[in-house]
Amino acid sequence: MSSIPNRTRSVRTRGLDLTALIPDYPYDYGAFLANRGSAPLFDVPESAYGTKVLVVGAGVSGLITAYELLRCGLKPVLVDASGRPGGRMNDQHVDQVGKRHHAELGAMRFPVSAKGLWHYLNKWPHARDSAPFPNPGTEAAVSTVVDFRGEQFYYEHESQEFPIPPQFQQLEDYFFGEFLEQDPLRFSDMEAAMNSGQQDVIKEIWNNLVAPDEGDSWDNGSFFESLIRHGTWTADDIQLFGQVGFGTGGWNTDFPNSFLEVLRVLYTGLDVDHQLLLNGTGLFVNYLYDSAPAIAGDEVRYWDRDTTVRSLSEQEFPSTALNQVVTHIKRGNDGRFTVRFRNTESDVTEERPYDAVVYTPHVRILDKLRYTGDETDYQSATELFDASTWEAIMYTHYMQSSKVYAAIDTPFWNKDGPGSDGERSLSVTLSDRITRGTYLLDYSGGSIPGGDGAGIFLSYTWNDDSLKYLGDGQGTEAAEKHANICLNMLREIYPDVDFDKHLVRDVDTGEPFISWTWEEKTQYLGAFKMNLPGQYRYQRRLFSQFMDGVEDRTPDGIVLAGDDISWVAGWAEGAVTTAVNAINKIALVFNPPESWPTDGPISAWDELKPAAQDPASN
Repeated sequence: MSSIPNRTRSVRTRGLDLTALIPDYPYDYGAFLANRGSAPLFDVPESAYGTKVLVVGAGVSGLITAYELLRCGLKPVLVDASGRPGGRMNDQHVDQVGKRHHAELGAMRFPVSAKGLWHYLNKWPHARDSAPFPNPGTEAAVSTVVDFRGEQFYYEHESQEFPIPPQFQQLEDYFFGEFLEQDPLRFSDMEAAMNSGQQDVIKEIWNNLVAPDEGDSWDNGSFFESLIRHGTWTADDIQLFGQVGFGTGGWNTDFPNSFLEVLRVLYTGLDVDHQLLLNGTGLFVNYLYDSAPAIAGDEVRYWDRDTTVRSLSEQEFPSTALNQVVTHIKRGNDGRFTVRFRNTESDVTEERPYDAVVYTPHVRILDKLRYTGDETDYQSATELFDASTWEAIMYTHYMQSSKVYAAIDTPFWNKDGPGSDGERSLSVTLSDRITRGTYLLDYSGGSIPGGDGAGIFLSYTWNDDSLKYLGDGQGTEAAEKHANICLNMLREIYPDVDFDKHLVRDVDTGEPFISWTWEEKTQYLGAFKMNLPGQYRYQRRLFSQFMDGVEDRTPDGIVLAGDDISWVAGWAEGAVTTAVNAINKIALVFNPPESWPTDGPISAWDELKPAAQDPASN
């Protein structure tokens, strides 16, 4: 899930097969995972088999961490406070008799360059069922409407009759053809290096942006400021560019963020060639949580073939592993950890020991954790990390995001055909008004019977626009209110569409609408990290935390992971890569230094580590 949109020109149609080698640390996680095949990612000594490792947070990063620790022979105990696995893969649904309408309230589009994520999706046939995602301006969307300053612009992908408006095309051509090609951005050179895996070229281009000899880092400016300082557009050009975007929605919600945040996604191809998971993300999540690795053909050390992440976690917390809030963590003199839990159902509090901890939720939750309890609790929690890590945790900036969903009986926009004017009845819509992004989703074609429903995200918004949906609560009454607000606006653009005729109601709740705001959720407090100008040093510290203690051969047993620890927050690929980092680190914790693995991200650190803006940093 990300607010950064994609351009309409596909990478694959240009003959490129990009791997998201994140330029700050261009380690090829996809190749590492592929090379391991069905073997566990790392080995641990038999003396460590069955040792408990707590994994906090059952999002993608926590699930993959737990799944791979199980395969290594350790005992992952995966807990979450939300009552469900998945984190920001949140596949809720509206069910009719014999049909399911997916409502992906978090991640919903998955770039093909995310090779680490697809390594796991490809393990299970149903999980990998996919089709091109209908982003605005793409072939999968067929038609797009831009509603800007009271005027509507209709266009279709590569259509002669309804071409992209020339003013839009000029913006796209300038941004990708001129602005990003200027030195030192060198977009084509970076894309070619990504395509061929030239890590040295990737590092050379990127380091010159992050830590140039002159000291003027491109991290110092926002996206908007960079367009002003280094481009030739007028203020009106920039406002139109911010509204239109090219693919997933308007760009102006990213204007305050560091320009580096935009560049990373563009360079890595995470912004193009997105796929829709036709059977929903919940299937993938449940495979990781409920499925024995043997079903995917994966080898397992120590445990029986039918052992799952759920079964091991529920040995520790019978039926309540997904209802556990971690309220305190402290390190003992022996290097082990004592963790305090509160059961969200019974409100019972208890403490348990673990040999290592992988923490994957939002770091602002971690900042709250250390102030929960008495002064002794504060001191012991603060001692978990050094001052620079806590500084990075405290100043991490988060994006807000909201979705308003309506379940639809059929993808009628595909079946109604063009009207008398030749235009389709309903299109993917970008607006400068309250809905901002309206997406039309058709799940037909999946391999699971009954999962081929349809839905409309009446609104998909970010930042200030997202906050407009706060204050009404998040129940069915609020969902109907938010949906009616969106429908009132959309009816103005599409007066001939009878939206009410196509709504379907859930067999249990009778409701067709779902409204979701990530800022309002107590265990999330925002959608994902998105750094402001000048925050590269904070992100470098968070990402580098998995290396703590490695250099002096005393690897620390608490590891931060999750997509907001990664360089590409908002994309599941970041969750996967930081999970691999954490698993590598845990392997070091349980192995003597002479047996440390010689393959993996830790072994590549000295060669590829992120550039330090401060020469005194390592």
